[in-house]
Amino acid sequence: MQSAFDNAPIAMAIVTPLGVVTTGNPALGGLLGKPSQLMLGATLFDVTHPDDLAEAYRMCALMQAGAAQTVRHECRFLHASGTVIWVLVSTSRVPGVPDRPAHLIMHIEDITDRKALEAELTHRALHDPLTGLPNRALLLDRIAHALARSQRSDRPTCLFFLDLNGFKLVNDTYGHAAGDLVLQQFSQRLTALLRPGDSAARLGGDEFTVLCEDLEPRQAELVAQRLRAAAAQPFTVCGHRVQLTAAVGISTSIGQPHTNDPAALLQRADQHMS
Repeated sequence: MQSAFDNAPIAMAIVTPLGVVTTGNPALGGLLGKPSQLMLGATLFDVTHPDDLAEAYRMCALMQAGAAQTVRHECRFLHASGTVIWVLVSTSRVPGVPDRPAHLIMHIEDITDRKALEAELTHRALHDPLTGLPNRALLLDRIAHALARSQRSDRPTCLFFLDLNGFKLVNDTYGHAAGDLVLQQFSQRLTALLRPGDSAARLGGDEFTVLCEDLEPRQAELVAQRLRAAAAQPFTVCGHRVQLTAAVGISTSIGQPHTNDPAALLQRADQHMS
């Protein structure tokens, strides 16, 4: 039994009901980047990311109260090098016997690669692959949150809908690769104009949006002028100078029906393009 514990490929620890480590296998040391002996007398709370401590304490309290025989939770550990690693911690409660007090057995699996893949897939699902900007799905979610905040604060939310005039000619004349470069350059210009909290998105083709919170209607036209100016700056692609303009539509949450409907705000901005 001891040999299986010592040679297990997964990190394991035996801890007291209060979380104090009494035994750790070599894999635990490998996971944390330091000899497992250094963990003896310490707790895994000591290497848990501060943002994940509350949930770790809650799991421990469940075990102490006997409310659960086994618990599993994901959290972040701090490696000795200072890097953060994601782990899946499975904890089982072992009742006490005459010659041994009650204790917990913890299996700790490194899931850093899995979490990185999940984050990448989530990003792909919510962002435009060409420009890296949020896509329609993420835009509608952000509009919904912005409108909710707007209602609570009684401050306006403004959405700008942009369409690049002359973009089709770029594709027809220089090819789609040149058109992609124009879209990437324009997305960078939009991002450079944003205030903290503003959000730009690409809906597809040459259609973009900019979402601004706490923006009065009288300020909106000034923002629209900046957006048109960003599109009017010449683009250089494949050695060619390309000149475009942008039609911009503006929609605000003030005095409008369906103010909680993100799609309605987006539709009104599209309809108001000029």
